[in-house]
Amino acid sequence: MDLNAWVRERTPRFGTLLSIDNAAAVEIAQLSGFDWLWIDGEHGQFNEVSAAAASALCSAGPLTFVRLPDFSPTAIKRYLETGCDAIILPAVSTIEDVRAIARAALYPPRGQRSVGIARAQGYGSTFQEYLTTKSYSVVAQIETVAGVQNAREIVGQDAIDAVIIGPYDLSGSFGIPGQVEAPEVVAAIAEVHDLCKEADKPCGIFAATAEKARAYAAQGFDLIAVGIDSSILMNAYRQLLQSMV
Repeated sequence: MDLNAWVRERTPRFGTLLSIDNAAAVEIAQLSGFDWLWIDGEHGQFNEVSAAAASALCSAGPLTFVRLPDFSPTAIKRYLETGCDAIILPAVSTIEDVRAIARAALYPPRGQRSVGIARAQGYGSTFQEYLTTKSYSVVAQIETVAGVQNAREIVGQDAIDAVIIGPYDLSGSFGIPGQVEAPEVVAAIAEVHDLCKEADKPCGIFAATAEKARAYAAQGFDLIAVGIDSSILMNAYRQLLQSMV
């Protein structure tokens, strides 16, 4: 998948974060018209089995971006086999992190990814095509002070197809968890965004609310994940109850 070309067709591309491992919840989101879905295997309930099922449900769209629990070689290998459109690697902070990711995520000679047969390769039916044509994107999540400090090197690596900023963990890294509007957090977000633009790499970010998503869209972010399924459901139920009193 050429993520850059897909983003350039229409910007911004809106997604939402799914944490509830339930096929119906995934299908409801799939039918809702988002450009992409963030399938969360880090803080959410998804594992590589349910992430593969979610990706299969979305085979006709939207795109599925699966966030891994970490970027260990085993996690990268197993989640890539799900056949998702992109993997999101959390807390990428150094050039050494990127090199480790590249080794695990790319086939030789670019990396050291081992060969397997799973949904990603059509259970063998598209094996040769998959080996010779990279059909997935590697997305680095920058969400630490160190990640911001090393962002130019991280963004500049060929193995990284896009960046997603995690504003909440970034605020925590600054010692002010949850204060995503603090000047130092806002400045760090802008710095990473500018570096991505300079390198012509898509830049994404998480927005807790539609209002914040609109603000990020106005700033020129390419990929915007709006809300989390559990919070959206809770707020909808509360609004329903409040409307009856």
